[in-house]
Amino acid sequence: MSKRRKKTNNIILSLIIFIILCVSGYFGTDYFLENSNSDNIAKEVSTNEVKITTSSSIENVDEVDLNNDKLNIIFFYVGQADCTLIKLNDDVILIDAGNNNDGKNVVSFLQEKGITQIDYLIGTHADEDHIGGIDDIINSMDIGTFLIPTIGENGTDYKNAVEMAKEKNIQIKHPTRGEIFYFENAQFEVMSAMEEENTSDNNSSLVIEFTYNNTTYLFMGDAETEVENSRSWNKVNVLKVGHHGSNSSSSTKFLEQVKPEYSIIEVGKNNSYNLPSDKAIRRLEESGTQVLRTDKANGEEVGSFWLTSDGNTIDIREVNINLDGNI
Repeated sequence: MSKRRKKTNNIILSLIIFIILCVSGYFGTDYFLENSNSDNIAKEVSTNEVKITTSSSIENVDEVDLNNDKLNIIFFYVGQADCTLIKLNDDVILIDAGNNNDGKNVVSFLQEKGITQIDYLIGTHADEDHIGGIDDIINSMDIGTFLIPTIGENGTDYKNAVEMAKEKNIQIKHPTRGEIFYFENAQFEVMSAMEEENTSDNNSSLVIEFTYNNTTYLFMGDAETEVENSRSWNKVNVLKVGHHGSNSSSSTKFLEQVKPEYSIIEVGKNNSYNLPSDKAIRRLEESGTQVLRTDKANGEEVGSFWLTSDGNTIDIREVNINLDGNI
């Protein structure tokens, strides 16, 4: 091969390499950033932690005004039982409804506030102190969907609630872990819904994580350490403490993950179970959370807690609401 021809070939080869480098530089960098990293960049931005500001002290009020454009959550005092209302504009969730004698009081409160429809009625599990009052709710309210676990179906309160829901043609759903439900411009995810045959009623609890903009709320039902150890947990702003503050719940490992700013215990004053447990309270306080108890909502008096949020800030007030039907 002549030197001139060899030189020409080298020039052509160099041009080809130059063109390849230019093309790969254009498509290999810009194109890659546009099509591969855009999702990652968006995720990094969307998951940046937003600082939540909360009230430095808990104010006491006599009444709640639910006619606002904020998220409203009321952790009711229903004695030794659970009942929590979530309202955002016209959409409503009710989680549990106290004991059998509490249901009528819950209905009366809702009706006084102009609430006649519940989008999601959630019976966390079959124990009376959670679903005993649900038959009154079903009988008096328009219900969109009734969520309840499969465990405990032979219990009297469970049967009453389900049979009444069927009579009224209410959609009954047994959700599974990971299911997401959309609510106004918020959503909630089922974090636990154990269905194994040997699962206790407490550990069958539907555990709900509710998210509104940059705030997150976790409702544990009566879930115990078995549930807490069954998965990893997200950091939340507010925790509805599991099993009324029992020592069988709120483990150190769990609290290290959820890191709540507020932990609310729905518990009856001078209850026969001696709840909440001193050990559980100690673990909660050591985690850095502010513990609020319905049996001491007003110092030595019982009451409820009313939370409002615009999705970035949270305010909690004590409110003089007592829906305990056993007194």
